Amino acid sequence: MASYPTATAYPAAADADVPMGTIATGVPVAARVVAPPATLASKGFPAGLYGMLQSSVQAFPIRFVVVDNSGSMNSGDGSRLMKDSQGNFKVLRATRWQELCDTLISLSEISTSLGARTDFHLLNPGTSSATPPGGGQYLSLCTDAYGFVTAAGATVDHAQLSAFFKGLSPTGTTPLAESLHQIICTIQPVAEKMRHNGQKAVVVIATDGLPNDKNAFLRALQQLQALPVFPIVRLCTNDDNVVQYYSDLDKSLEHPLEVLDDEAGEAQEIRAVNPWLTYGQPLHLAREFGLHDKLYDILDEQPLLPSQAKQLIERLLGCAELPEPELEPAAFVSAVERALGSQPKVFDLNMNRKDNWVKPEMLKRMLNPGGGGGCSVM
Repeated sequence: MASYPTATAYPAAADADVPMGTIATGVPVAARVVAPPATLASKGFPAGLYGMLQSSVQAFPIRFVVVDNSGSMNSGDGSRLMKDSQGNFKVLRATRWQELCDTLISLSEISTSLGARTDFHLLNPGTSSATPPGGGQYLSLCTDAYGFVTAAGATVDHAQLSAFFKGLSPTGTTPLAESLHQIICTIQPVAEKMRHNGQKAVVVIATDGLPNDKNAFLRALQQLQALPVFPIVRLCTNDDNVVQYYSDLDKSLEHPLEVLDDEAGEAQEIRAVNPWLTYGQPLHLAREFGLHDKLYDILDEQPLLPSQAKQLIERLLGCAELPEPELEPAAFVSAVERALGSQPKVFDLNMNRKDNWVKPEMLKRMLNPGGGGGCSVM
């Protein structure tokens, strides 16, 4: 079996005396990050984003992924971002399951690279051409990284999990409430320990449809949000009724619910409010994995302030501290351009081509929206 890093590379939850998940202050960003491992570097993860993932593992030591493998996931309105033998990217048509399968395998790669525990709970018992011993509906990756929670099913490595999902045929209904109840019962015994350590569990609900019982699902979400969790809904459909349901559901809950579209949909939403940022696949995967920095939560909701844009760029690229954009706009843009020089380009889903993570010309427009008067960026 393939080996993976153990949790000893990170602060242990049981020994923590201070809340985890905080970002060190007074230290240049570049001094706090390291180069990502080859598996993530090949996917285009910049060093800063990898550093944020490391920090998020401390804040979120365990994550649960509710996997919708119902029959509707066979619908053919999904998409996949694939790379050909020449290294060129292209968006291909796919089933919803193929799209989600790519996401699950990528999340497995991230978890394995970080030594981060991730448990996958299928809505329906799975029949796969590569079902691991003891597996079929519940799979646990890097289980020993957070041993306070007993795995519901088989402990697997990345290769086993990848083969299982690739060989799976979706079938069945959408019992989301029942799946959440099992996760609630799993988290409750360690809830106080997690609160004491300033930690949360990430719960990703990856689905394309409405729950079998909407009222039961709402009650389950309310119970879940009473625990130390960071819930994410990853929609695997563009169906207007489903999208509207989860939008309305968010308004019915006491705490916000992070709802993510596929990477192309999120890229369009972010371009509408923060056009200076290229929303690449690595950033989307990181948000699906769970990032504890609030800046990533509001990317698709509102234009970032110049000071927030500065923070995001520093954390994304892992570069040295940038000048204050509203004090020294020209110096800020120049420093961003220099930082981009050492970063690989990322595929821009909006423009269908590779581009820099940050678009300097768009930054200039953000700092000088009127095009005249006020500060000038040359």
